[in-house]
Amino acid sequence: MQKTNNLTISLGKPITAPALIPVRHTATPTCINNPFIINGQQYSLTALSFGTPHGAVFVEDVGSTDVSLLGLELGTHPRFPKGASIVFIQVIDSENLKARLWQQGEGERSFTPEAACVAGTAAIMLQKIFSNHIATVSMGGTPYHVQWDRDSENVSISGPAKYMG
Repeated sequence: MQKTNNLTISLGKPITAPALIPVRHTATPTCINNPFIINGQQYSLTALSFGTPHGAVFVEDVGSTDVSLLGLELGTHPRFPKGASIVFIQVIDSENLKARLWQQGEGERSFTPEAACVAGTAAIMLQKIFSNHIATVSMGGTPYHVQWDRDSENVSISGPAKYMG
């Protein structure tokens, strides 16, 4: 049996201020679960950043979501003046999420620590996860544990060291 070495890294505080992400949004102090219209269909998007702009979109089934097409359209939407990576998230249960990533400038990727943290943080923020501010986010078939320490506001991720670097 091979032992998996886990690594925990901190990504710091989530950035939610529209001017700092950047995302064009003036209705409220944050862009949380706000409508974006693509080809006449509305998607609720939460804009977050841990260093690069991301949009989090909850979907019924990430497996049937056209990540390449929808990611490109949302990630290049005029409301993201510098573009954004888009994380598509499916809630499995009160502790577990499945996510896929459309990475700005690259297309679909199986995982980045920042994308998993965006997925977990958005789920906690929108109260889709009820497990003490910890979400298990499965990306690329690997589970990662995202924790948002509400006292310090720092978000950390734990997972196999070989994928975290």
